[in-house]
Amino acid sequence: MARQISFNQYRTVDLLFFSLIMAVCETGVMKAATAFPYQPYVLSVVPAVVCIMYMRWGAWGILHSILGGIVACFVSKGTAAQYVIYCLGNIFSAVSLFFLYKLGKEKVRENVVWTLLYAALVALLMQVGRGIVAIVLGNSLGVALRFILTDLLSGLFSVVVVWICRRLDGVFEDQKTYLLRINREEGGA
Repeated sequence: MARQISFNQYRTVDLLFFSLIMAVCETGVMKAATAFPYQPYVLSVVPAVVCIMYMRWGAWGILHSILGGIVACFVSKGTAAQYVIYCLGNIFSAVSLFFLYKLGKEKVRENVVWTLLYAALVALLMQVGRGIVAIVLGNSLGVALRFILTDLLSGLFSVVVVWICRRLDGVFEDQKTYLLRINREEGGA
């Protein structure tokens, strides 16, 4: 007899699994970035993972936005100000949840244009959020703009990753909806 886990246990395991994936990938990307410090761009997996987590679990994805900032700063030996900029700036992506709920998760998931726009919005909100936090902390507008311009590749990367994930069954889908659908397909077993 197979042991069933509760919905809360499933969510916890899923959140931890995606946290681990994001931390490992972001560590690899940041290690590569520190090996080439004069590159005019940055690549991050955080916006893509956060976008997926917002679809899967809603506001729980905010935890991943914060963790992504912590990992990026830790690996790159960031200053205290950088931790604040990245962690608080990444939280700005939560504004996208209003769009997600207003339009509807299913509509965003099923329509490729909405999916791609949503992924781009999450990435852009993180970048703009970091710029705003940097200005509040006393940095110049030029520094704030660099947070946006150097991270454009991450936005494109997010769009591609989310586009691929939406094609994989259950990955870019609200998990309560997914579990109910799977249960129906299996005949309620």
